[in-house]
Amino acid sequence: MTIDKDTILRELRKAKAAHLKWRSYAYAMVAGLDIDAEYAPLEHTDCAFGKWYHGTGKEHFGHLDTYSGIEVPHQILHKIYSKIYDSAKKGKLQEAEVDAKRLTELSRQVIDALELVEHEIDSHK
Repeated sequence: MTIDKDTILRELRKAKAAHLKWRSYAYAMVAGLDIDAEYAPLEHTDCAFGKWYHGTGKEHFGHLDTYSGIEVPHQILHKIYSKIYDSAKKGKLQEAEVDAKRLTELSRQVIDALELVEHEIDSHK
């Protein structure tokens, strides 16, 4: 099945948006806000981004070096998110804030890699 470039780019951007939305819940917890149970920590393969990454994303972009570089930072992000969640639940917001800074750095790596994939697709198809 052939998918046009615009559809592929739209799916990639949707996955990037899902990642950014997920990240915002970590910041909400650091601010002391309660989040819904549906945003509790998940395995990196179970979040919306992870499902895309290991499914449609892998199917279309798995051959790109920039794509494969996303896996490890994404796994670590989920571990840090779990720490933030646990710290916030215990009222240890300063601890959560320190972890949120690390989460931001890793998230930026994921976003940068996605933007490289996006650029590669946009310029080659």
